[in-house]
Amino acid sequence: MHQKNTFTKNVWVVLAVTFILVSISGFFVYNSLTNIISDITEEAQPDETVILMKELIYDISDAEKNVKSYSLTSNGEYLENYNEKYNTVQDKLVELEKSKLKDDKSKSDIDSLQSLIALKFELLEDLLILNTQSRVSTVLDKVVDKINTSEGKSLETEEELVDAEKENFFKRLVNKRKEKANESTSNEPIENITSVDIQNEVKKIKQEEAMVDKSNRDAELSLIEADKKVMDEILAIFNRMELRETLSMEEKLVLANAQSSKTKSVIAIFCILTCLLLFGAGLMVNKYVVKNDAFKKALRQAKYETDLKNQEITDSILYAQRIQEAILPDKNKMKSYFKQSFILYKPKDIVAGDFYWTVKIDDTVFFAVGDCTGHGVPGAMVSVVCNNALNRSVREFGLKKPSQILEKCRDLVIETFATGNHNVSDGMDIALVAMEQSPQQNGKVEIQYSGANCPLYIVTNGSLQEVAPDKQPIGKYQFQEAFTNHNLLLDNDAVIYLFSDGLADQFGGPKGKKFKYKAFQELLLINSKNEMQLQERNIEFAFNSWRGDLEQVDDVCVIGVRV
Repeated sequence: MHQKNTFTKNVWVVLAVTFILVSISGFFVYNSLTNIISDITEEAQPDETVILMKELIYDISDAEKNVKSYSLTSNGEYLENYNEKYNTVQDKLVELEKSKLKDDKSKSDIDSLQSLIALKFELLEDLLILNTQSRVSTVLDKVVDKINTSEGKSLETEEELVDAEKENFFKRLVNKRKEKANESTSNEPIENITSVDIQNEVKKIKQEEAMVDKSNRDAELSLIEADKKVMDEILAIFNRMELRETLSMEEKLVLANAQSSKTKSVIAIFCILTCLLLFGAGLMVNKYVVKNDAFKKALRQAKYETDLKNQEITDSILYAQRIQEAILPDKNKMKSYFKQSFILYKPKDIVAGDFYWTVKIDDTVFFAVGDCTGHGVPGAMVSVVCNNALNRSVREFGLKKPSQILEKCRDLVIETFATGNHNVSDGMDIALVAMEQSPQQNGKVEIQYSGANCPLYIVTNGSLQEVAPDKQPIGKYQFQEAFTNHNLLLDNDAVIYLFSDGLADQFGGPKGKKFKYKAFQELLLINSKNEMQLQERNIEFAFNSWRGDLEQVDDVCVIGVRV
């Protein structure tokens, strides 16, 4: 058993260590995979700055196309589109300023990009002014008329708001021309330019239009060349930032691959350790199975031998039961002596320590209930000794007085147990009655009673009388005295009861308590008027109902006789 407990403990330790290693490995794998997935997910997200720069390049290209389209077609919608793109680029430049990257190179590139974009729009506006001088007079006339008619009038409709944008654009162009001609010495806000200024500027433009045609072409070529250089620098900055972002992503992927390789190595180590531990557990289990087979074989052999011995013991006890039943008087003999009588006999085990005894000498019938020390086999052996002592007292020694019979029984029992080398103090409690079968002339019946710790109950006319026994057993006792002989005259139809303590001491009921003598007396009173066989069935039923599923604690023996 100790080896089995040690083996079980070792197996549980190995399994616990294996479980811990598997749990740690699983946690490590989960954590590593989560980090790798998080890194890949993060890298898979496009960089906002790069996206913003791409949108800026598209918007700048659209603005440049609108300028060229307007130069070719003189369509005012292209000017509106250009103005919208200009505002859009300005807004995105503000966003780009807020989303500067962390490294110094990216910050420097964004600062350079902002300056180049501002220069790009200056060149575009210069190209717009230069390429539209020959055709701008008509447009400016329309604008002057629009300004004159709308001056002092609030702008309410969407069309009027678009016209206001055109007006602001032309005001900006006029202001730019004044700056180039050094005609404005102060930075006047666009809002301070009046319609009169625009009309005067239109006249000057018309006067200069013919003079500057050739010089405009040379200036246009120069501006186009400068614009191309600025655009090339913008694209170079964008390509540089995009390349830097690509390299950063590649570096992170390399780190992720390294971390993945590390994770694979750790998983492999944990798997090897787990396999080794499981292999060790398997060896231990195999060793246990081999030992367990031998143990089971030995256990089966021991069980077979135990069953064989138990069968032998049971057979011996059953044979002892037959011997005890042969010693006990036949219940029908009691019926032949007293037609109105019953014997309730319920041994706790196969054989019992309780017994009943009856014998007839001349006209006197002797009957008794004995309760020997213990129950089962020991009690049955004592009952054989006590039963033999009763028979010898009556038949061999010819005693007829119950008290004398008990005293002789005590001597014989003590003598029997004293012959061996062991000090045995076992004995019995008993209630003994001697009854004359011929009634007295006055119709009463005389009985004699003597008891050793077992009382006699007499029920007459619905009342119960208890005849107390002597408080000493049949057997060795420190304070031995002579037994009392009770001479009693009973009326006809009186019922006498002899019994052991088995029924009163039985545990049961709703609270698992003893039945007790008071309940037993009430049970006898209730049933005393019934036929004796019915009384036996009712007493047995009451006992079984009280006991319920609990174990019977002692042998039960009750004799009832109606005189």
